[in-house]
Amino acid sequence: MSWINAVAVAGMAFAVLGCKGECDQETVDRAVAFLDAHQSCETDDDCVVVSDFCAEIPGGYCGQLAVNREGAESAEWQALERALSDCGPNSCTVCDAALEVACTGGSCRGR
Repeated sequence: MSWINAVAVAGMAFAVLGCKGECDQETVDRAVAFLDAHQSCETDDDCVVVSDFCAEIPGGYCGQLAVNREGAESAEWQALERALSDCGPNSCTVCDAALEVACTGGSCRGR
């Protein structure tokens, strides 16, 4: 193998190793369970929008999910966000629609 081919093969290997892949199922399951446990609300102001990390977390609308403010501001969610950001795609296409969240029947939901 010529040195040019060897350099090309090595470069491709490093490029593949540097790419982020999908998040492991355990991380996704933890995020889903966290979001499910942090939906309670009393008013619309209790609800906020968080990223679905390019659909790594199922059930999003245009890259967005509803959660209560307390959950979104917690250290646990911030740690999950870092983990999902580290393992999820670098970028993705999301639609321009904004998810409007509301407290409906004591639970944060998108409208």
